[in-house]
Amino acid sequence: MSLYTIQYTSRADRDLDKLPRETAQNVVRAIHELREHPYHFIKKIKVSNPRHPVYSFRAQRDIRVLLSIHDDVLIIHVLEVEQRKHSYRDF
Repeated sequence: MSLYTIQYTSRADRDLDKLPRETAQNVVRAIHELREHPYHFIKKIKVSNPRHPVYSFRAQRDIRVLLSIHDDVLIIHVLEVEQRKHSYRDF
């Protein structure tokens, strides 16, 4: 099975920079574990566009990663990394 490529948006990079270093490293490690089986650990956000769904991934107890998956080119786009209480405001 081919591994997916992880790509971070500039927003996700900024979000990771705001986190404490050790927390950010743990979140990145958790995101890279999705490369083999991305649909195993994520939930689809119900209000997202059906043609371009957005998914939520629980990286840590209170950290959520919002991402989109493109199966045709095997890419996972990390859109945002935020505290759980702030993560769903844009969707």
